[in-house]
Amino acid sequence: MHKPSSTRDYLVALLIATALTAFFSLYLFIRRGYLFDGPPTADALYVPNKAIVGAGTVLLAFTFLIGPIVRYFDRFDQWLSYRKEIGIVGGLLVVSHAIISYFLLPLKFPSSRFTFESVPFVAGLIGVALLIFLFIISFKKVIEVMDGSRWWFLQRWGLRLVILFTLIHVFAMKWSGWMKWLAQGGGKPTAELANPQMAGLGILVMLFVTWVVIVRLYESVFIFRNVGLTIKEIAMDERLKARGRCFFIGSFWILVILYALVITRWLF
Repeated sequence: MHKPSSTRDYLVALLIATALTAFFSLYLFIRRGYLFDGPPTADALYVPNKAIVGAGTVLLAFTFLIGPIVRYFDRFDQWLSYRKEIGIVGGLLVVSHAIISYFLLPLKFPSSRFTFESVPFVAGLIGVALLIFLFIISFKKVIEVMDGSRWWFLQRWGLRLVILFTLIHVFAMKWSGWMKWLAQGGGKPTAELANPQMAGLGILVMLFVTWVVIVRLYESVFIFRNVGLTIKEIAMDERLKARGRCFFIGSFWILVILYALVITRWLF
């Protein structure tokens, strides 16, 4: 189940991460009107931190999605070789986000917000701890002393739990704000938000993450018929493969429509 990492694999993962971070930074720059030199009420790294965590979250979700892509579309088999590296780079970005939020954003995230009574904080803390654990067991020497099936089980379920706690962390913080924006719009431009009619990056990222979770849940219930404890081989079962591919493509187009609706909600 485990493959040795190569410099090329990490370069590919870093290239994807850089492209995502740059794209998200550009989007936030247009929406916010600044990156580092914001108004006095915003920390210097407040907006870059959003781009970093957005890219990291998308990479982690994409790691979760590579399996279905490879199973249903033979032309993308080579993507499997980058899964570990994409996951590690994505995890490091998310951990960086946690460090920046805790230590470098006193205006937006004062210490009073970091309490064990806060659902977003606790969920985020658990998610980061799981990412660090998954990173540690990704080292070759650790893998060599572990049973292969046990290592793969920990990786599979570790990533599932990371995604779960990411959903809890983000939805607990952002849900009410998203619903208000969808219903009423973003209001008038302010010093911190130049274009409030543009959708927040968080809702765009979480649409993708939620879609990935739905695809994997569909697999577990209707393809594998288990909760992911074992992998059912479907490579030779064209009926199951066609069913999974049909759901993947259909749900993807629903995602595209949702993106179109959200992005254009207040633009026209």
